[in-house]
This record gives sequence, C-alpha cells and structure tokens, in this order.
Amino acid sequence: MKILIKKATVVNPDITFNADILISNSKIVKISQNIRERADKEIDAEGKFVMPGFIDMHTHLRTPGREDEEDLLSGSQAAAKGGFTTICCMSNTSPCIDNEGLARWIIDEAEKIGLVDILPIGAITRDRKGRELTEFGALAKAGCCALSDDGDSIEDSAIFRKALEYAKMFDLLIISHCEDRSLSQEGAMRESFISSKYGIASIADISESLRVYRDIEIARYVDARLHLAHISCAKSIDIIRKARKGFPRLTCETAPHYFLLTVDDIERGGFSGNYRVNPPLGEKKDTLAIKDALKEGTIDCIATDHAPHSFAEKELPFEQAPCGFIGLELAFSLAYTQLVRNNFIDLSNLVRKMSANPARILKLPLKGEIKEGFVADIVVVNLEKEWRVQEDNLFSKSKNTPFLGQIFKGVVEYTIHRGRIVYKNE
Repeated sequence: MKILIKKATVVNPDITFNADILISNSKIVKISQNIRERADKEIDAEGKFVMPGFIDMHTHLRTPGREDEEDLLSGSQAAAKGGFTTICCMSNTSPCIDNEGLARWIIDEAEKIGLVDILPIGAITRDRKGRELTEFGALAKAGCCALSDDGDSIEDSAIFRKALEYAKMFDLLIISHCEDRSLSQEGAMRESFISSKYGIASIADISESLRVYRDIEIARYVDARLHLAHISCAKSIDIIRKARKGFPRLTCETAPHYFLLTVDDIERGGFSGNYRVNPPLGEKKDTLAIKDALKEGTIDCIATDHAPHSFAEKELPFEQAPCGFIGLELAFSLAYTQLVRNNFIDLSNLVRKMSANPARILKLPLKGEIKEGFVADIVVVNLEKEWRVQEDNLFSKSKNTPFLGQIFKGVVEYTIHRGRIVYKNE
C-alpha cells in the first residue's frame, strides 16, 4: 500500500521543513516538494505537523495477570491514539516477564494485533525478588529491549553490580527504578508541609536521589549502560547533571506528571487516589528543575509510565490506592501544552524526547526520525485542535488519571505504523 502525505510540516529532532512524504511497503521512500506519484491513500496535511512515531520506554500493560485493567489490544489502541508506534512493556506482571517463553509470547501476540510494536522489558532478577539474576542471554534472544525490576529497586549493591556486568555481555540496557525502601517504606506522598498538615505517611526525596547516586556510581565503575526511570526530584537532577559530564553511558527519563503536578494538586484534588503515583509528586522546585533538565538535555526522554488500575482500586482512600495512572493517550498533549506552548522547549526538542532519543537509547534502527529509507512510523498532529479528557474518549480499559475533565491542545489525527494507518481521529 502506498500513502502520500501532502503539504506536511515535518518536525524532525534537528530541523523542521515543508515537504510531501511518500510511503510504500512499510518504508518512507521519498521526501520532496510536490510529489505527483499516485498512491492508494492521500492525506492532506496542510496546517498539520508530521512527526516520527513516538516511542514509550516505560509502559505497564498488565498482561499477563491483570487483563481486567489493560491487555495488549487495549494498550495498543491507547498507544496508537496517543501517537505511539513503539511501546516497551515493563516486567512487573503476574507472572513476571523473567523468562524467554513469556517474552516471545508478548512479541508474537503484538504482531498478531499489528497496531504498534510492543517490546518486552525483561526482569533483572527472578520474579523481581532482587536475589537471583535471570537468564539475560535468553531474554535478549527472545527480543527483550532492556531489563528492569521496575516497581522495585535492587537493594543488594553486589547483585546490582553483577547485573550491570552481565548485561554488558549482551549489550542489554539496565533500567533502574531508584528507590531506597528503607527510607520510603509505606509512604504515600512526598514529604512536605502538606504531608505533615494531614498526617500522611510520607517519602523523602532522598529515597530517590540516594539510590540514583548509588546506581550511577556502580554503573560508572563497571562502565555499563544505565537508564534511570521516572526521575521526579531536583536532587536527582543535580546528581545526574554532574555525572553525565564524564559518563556518557548514563541516560534518564521523566514522565509528564512530574513537570505538571505537585503535592499541592493532591490537596486541591481532594486526595483522590488518582493522584497517587510512585515516585510521588514533588514540589514546585522539582517541577521547575525537571523542565530545566528537559530543556538543557540532562533528561533524555519523556516516557508515560502508563499504569492502568481499576476504578474500585483507585476509589480506595489515598494511602491505600495503588500507585500510578494512565498516560499513553495523554502524553503528547500534556507535553505540548505545558512545555512547547509555554516556551520551555520547541517542537523539535519534544520530538527528540519522545522519538529520537528513545530510539537511540534502545538501539532501534531506522526509527525516531522522518527520513528516506526509515520505517514509516509517523504521526500527524493538529496542534491547534483541543480535546477534553473524558472516560468515554479513552481507549485504555482503565480511566485512572487526574486530568479527567481538563482540556489540552494537540490532537493526533493519524498514526501510521509500518506504513499502515492504525489510528484516524474521527
């Protein structure tokens, strides 16, 4: 099938330009002015912005084990609606993705669905218990793009060192969840005036930053690739900024809620379970530090940390509600509205954070840029169009988000995956 995108404003990580784009047999075959070749489908993109498909390095699809909250199909549909063409699913499922068979099954099922690429992230330790390493070679062979015990940090420093050394043998990326459980314990929100005011068990920001420092130092010592997940506080940013000067193998991500929301929003939101997330929402100084880090390049990626939960679970009292909320359908609109429209970063930098840098870090060839010969993973966006976040217009099985009812700019009109239109806004 041939698709011709006409009069596009193409946004790449380093340049924006006007052109037509011809797609054939899953590849971008021609980028030029006034392409006159006949196509099976023509998309008029005048006034629209065309970007490489977004890549999410941090998604929870709840499969296997909690298909009532999300499954591979609903997760794929949500991803396509949000402009994502590649998503990486974390290992904290039930059973955990800690073996070759389960990793292969996820990839095979995603291929049958055919909406987006789903790449499994295998567990670092068996059943994510932090004690015994998994078979890294088998997981790599099965197609795992990285390894992580996300949801839990590896407490034993010796085991974490062995994991980094073992991962080097297979050129596998280790993604670290940075949390010192002896400090966070059963806390439900960031330690702050508000946590004290209401007597809510809290988590100090050093629970994250101390583990960030430890993991960086071990990775630097063994010269291994390390990616830090969902960075949420200013202290961590300071450590990462200094470490990156002499350690180029270090990368990191944040999520939209860490530059949009603070502990004050929890109070304003009536302590709804939809505001509970791990790491917890920070203070104003943390959101400002994260925006600065995105602008200067200290933070490489914007990931969603898409975490579906059932309505009943999120209706529990704040301290009892499970952590996390959905993000695949919201991430671009949130980032565009908050960062680009407020002049923190430009569109090319946003493409860098959501497409090019994830492709580079995960070593995904021919992705993350609109270029002749690259895979035709493309998203067409209307930046002037608005949409209201409502339960009935979300494709995810779960609707847990603190942004319900809010209006954001930037609507995905088309998502093209491997040269096929997999989502059209109607």
